[in-house]
Amino acid sequence: MRFTSERRLDDGVLEREFILDGIPGILWTPASAPAPAPLILLGHPPLGLRAMYPRLVARARDSVAEGFAAATIGLPGSGDRPRWPAADQARSDLRRAMAAGRPVGDEIVGALVLPLVDQAVPEWQAALDALLPLPGIGGPVGYSGGLISIGIRLAVVEPRVSAAVLFAGSLVPPAISSCALSVAVEAAFRSHRRCRRRMYRRTG
Repeated sequence: MRFTSERRLDDGVLEREFILDGIPGILWTPASAPAPAPLILLGHPPLGLRAMYPRLVARARDSVAEGFAAATIGLPGSGDRPRWPAADQARSDLRRAMAAGRPVGDEIVGALVLPLVDQAVPEWQAALDALLPLPGIGGPVGYSGGLISIGIRLAVVEPRVSAAVLFAGSLVPPAISSCALSVAVEAAFRSHRRCRRRMYRRTG
């Protein structure tokens, strides 16, 4: 991990941009904390960090105000990262089906979501490997927002994730829905704030 910029926001939050194996990311940490802060991973739609920054920094500030660190990374095929022709084709197929009023079939959903999940989840795990050893950051780890499928897969395969908030609004292939039955973390379609309260209880 290589930090590329650092600045203090007006509320004292330290914001640092980084690059990890070519993947852009942002880390927000409290100005000071008596102990290592639990970490919340901020998921987001595949629109790029620049486009999502206003929403991400608002969520990060909210989390840091309650004593958490927050981090995010850019998703494959979005923002400044190399495009995926197959993903672009799947998006076109999705838009055509919706414009024609046709049902969006599992084949289209799978082509759009599964390759993204397959690449993004190991990248989130690599980010955890790099972030958790940093001074001032500790467990537990929560995942909040973004694509439901990424949150489910990450909760299934990553034991360091102990809480997840999965926002409604994204397509979920049957292959992801079926593996959600094995999720053993605090995963729910509930508020970000409630998830953080549960992380606090698990920390204590």
